[in-house]
Amino acid sequence: MSLLRNILIQAFILTSLLGTANAAQMVSAGTFVPYVGKAQSSDSGATTKFELTPYVSYGLQFHMFGPHYFMPELGLAYYHESAKKTKKRILFFHYDFSYIWSSSFIIRYGWTTYWQTISGSGGSINLRNGDSYTDYTALSSPRDSYYTTLDLGGEFFINPTRSVRLDFNMMNARDLENRAFNYILTYNWYL
Repeated sequence: MSLLRNILIQAFILTSLLGTANAAQMVSAGTFVPYVGKAQSSDSGATTKFELTPYVSYGLQFHMFGPHYFMPELGLAYYHESAKKTKKRILFFHYDFSYIWSSSFIIRYGWTTYWQTISGSGGSINLRNGDSYTDYTALSSPRDSYYTTLDLGGEFFINPTRSVRLDFNMMNARDLENRAFNYILTYNWYL
């Protein structure tokens, strides 16, 4: 619960800064794809390359110096298809910076804190386990997990107030064997 409190405090600070600084506002909508190439997506063993997980966010853009900006952002992804009998959502807080490469392209980099909640209605779930199926106990109460990723991405501007963004997020940066990637693909409106 303390992470929720910290994220809410950060969101309050983020919106409070609007009155004290010259900041651009941004709203985004797109998709979040977790564990690219790692998460199994079918009984045949295929892994996730792309999926439509709705993602929305609100962010600010603060000028730091020269072509450098600080771009904090609060986002939410809600899985419309989770494992049987479960619901999953992820709250994001991006601490990103950007570098203006040209008038139509910026490089984004930084880190993101994730708060993932999985909940269920209890009972059992019959899932594939190798060549057979096994009954597993389904969640009967919410479970939270937290992690942080390193981020690198780019944003291409269609016009001065609309852009398309692709961010890659790396988990377990120091552990080559267990390293995993997420990505976010969004359409952005600068207000």
